Amino acid sequence: MTWVRVTRQVVAWFAWLAVIVAPSFAHAGAPDADASRIAAAGRSVEWNWTPPGQSDRYGHAETLINAPVGAVRAQVLDFRRYREMLPEKFKSSRVVGHEPDGSADVYLQIAVLHGMVMLWDVTRFGPVQRTSTGVEVVEGRMVPGKGNIDALNVVWTMRALDAEWTLLKCDLLLKPGLPAPQSAIDEELRDSARYAVDAIHDRAQGSASFVPWPG
Repeated sequence: MTWVRVTRQVVAWFAWLAVIVAPSFAHAGAPDADASRIAAAGRSVEWNWTPPGQSDRYGHAETLINAPVGAVRAQVLDFRRYREMLPEKFKSSRVVGHEPDGSADVYLQIAVLHGMVMLWDVTRFGPVQRTSTGVEVVEGRMVPGKGNIDALNVVWTMRALDAEWTLLKCDLLLKPGLPAPQSAIDEELRDSARYAVDAIHDRAQGSASFVPWPG
């Protein structure tokens, strides 16, 4: 047997060993920081922040869902049911158009500031973007000129933790175009983001219970 053949066999053996061992190392690594934070809280968590590359304050919420990412994605893309997420806030949600790239135009009517103001717009939700292994993003932005608000942006981020668990995040911006204290807008945005992830959680998982994450 030549040294070339021996070398090839050794390389092949190490490659096979890497395939077998690598998943074990991945599983034995540090716990997922996001999932651990939510699991410790025992519920969805929310806050306000300014995402990287943005200048506005968003409402942010995230939760753990005991369901495959495909089940979560199906609920995120069910735009006509957005009204059911929070009936006292979402007064209407219906698909009013489609684009060749798979985008969907969705008419939304939203009650804000404790129901004192009724806002509406048409938000264009783009197709699912897969940014890295196990991470999917669906983003919606207001179609310019279609609404009585200045801006709306919603970003859903889904990450498969394994075959049965998904981490879901929602970032929400709504600029009402009328005088309002930033503290009141912050409260509305973070509460609405939390209601949104909780609604997706309940529908995708099939129950409202917060199942302990085994990770």
